[in-house]
Amino acid sequence: MASGAEMVCAIPSRNPTSSSYRKPLLWPPRRYYKCSLFALLAASASSGVESYILMPRRRTSGYRSQRVGVVGKVAVDANLEWPSGLDRATPAHSQNVDSQVGGDSLLKFSDDVKRVLHELRGMEFDPCIPKHLMGRPSALSYSKTWTLDDWEFHNSRKRYIRYLWNFPHSRLMRRILPQQCTLLAWSLLSVWVENRFIYFKKPQIPLSALGTISTFVAFLLTLRSNHALSRLNDARNLWSKVVLNTREMAQMISAFVYPVDKQLALMLGRHVALFAWLLKSQLRFTKKDDVVEIVRVMLPDKKDADYVLSQRQKPGAVIVRIRQVLAHLGKQHRLTTAEEIAIDHTAHALSGVITATGRIRASPIPTLYTSHTSRLLVFYLFCLPPALHMSGLDSIMTTLMTMVVGFAMFGLDEISHLFEQPFRVIPMYQQSKRSMAAVADAFTCHPPALAGEHRDDEEAGLTQRELTTYWSNNDISQMSDNLME
Repeated sequence: MASGAEMVCAIPSRNPTSSSYRKPLLWPPRRYYKCSLFALLAASASSGVESYILMPRRRTSGYRSQRVGVVGKVAVDANLEWPSGLDRATPAHSQNVDSQVGGDSLLKFSDDVKRVLHELRGMEFDPCIPKHLMGRPSALSYSKTWTLDDWEFHNSRKRYIRYLWNFPHSRLMRRILPQQCTLLAWSLLSVWVENRFIYFKKPQIPLSALGTISTFVAFLLTLRSNHALSRLNDARNLWSKVVLNTREMAQMISAFVYPVDKQLALMLGRHVALFAWLLKSQLRFTKKDDVVEIVRVMLPDKKDADYVLSQRQKPGAVIVRIRQVLAHLGKQHRLTTAEEIAIDHTAHALSGVITATGRIRASPIPTLYTSHTSRLLVFYLFCLPPALHMSGLDSIMTTLMTMVVGFAMFGLDEISHLFEQPFRVIPMYQQSKRSMAAVADAFTCHPPALAGEHRDDEEAGLTQRELTTYWSNNDISQMSDNLME
């Protein structure tokens, strides 16, 4: 039994004492009472009978309380003037009307997007990115999107002084600190052994031979870094396509599907708004499934939410849903062939993004190349302190030169390893928020009507601000500056 007030409407025959008099018809909850009442009047007018209506009242308490009501007698005129948009239809039609009245709306869609962007994911930075990658909140990082002020600060001529001053707090230095400490210990040990035990004629290690090895090491590290930067650029381009294709899909759904079936269009819009979050959760190496609460909010229908969360590849479930609706409307000839092709083409583009990002995540730089570079790097740095000290440098200069060379090579190797897995560093968090906002904008930011264009829109009386509650309260210029893709 549903919660809240209900009503039971009985349509009697001409003889109120007949057996059919007490046969009830169960109608929807109280919020649909107005449309249901007119449907009852329509059915009564067609037969010219008097109707006894049990008007709704709230129940006293709980789900098991007895329904109470007031019986009212309504004499129906066959020439009754009906409200616009409601035909003299059968109860089956009235049930369809009720389901549309109680369905989704742009206001509910906007409020759900606002809850995700400002409550569930209201943080400025991605909490899944480790602090050693993000750094301080004021620090410049590739893991967040940049504004004009960030670029001005980055291109300042004072950057050299700033980088030297912040060297002790360097994120790269913290990552290679264990390697540097090991190299420092080996440098001091090798110098101490040479000074303590090899006091006679010291063997000379030619630096030219070691320089040849350093050339190969630098060449291998450079190639590996270039490959890693290429993967980073590919991943960033793919995430730009995520924002582009989700916005394109939402705009086509709003233009083609929404005028035909608003409920199906809003259902697809909710799925498309989730696409970036689902893809981010699949690509980011996190043990916690962080999309459950977002899916539950954006998909109020439990069947839709359970279907998406139960899939092995959750972003693919969004594409399956789009094509399901596309096939359904196509069979009913409610979309043109050109509209079907355009929507399916964009769905194919989203599917291609899933495949391309999955390829980058599943395929690293060949491990044989990585292991060979690491072995050669360790061999070179192992031989460097004895070679420098035996060539005539004192203990302090030998240790200092070894640490500088180690910082350069270990740093380059660490950077290539960071960028090899680009989905740990690219700003997918901010891009997912912008993708969701772009999808919502496609439904709530309608352009002015064209000359001769008729819009039967229930939200026509609402202002732009009322439909876009998810927008930031900041100035539009500041907001736009931080929305670059």
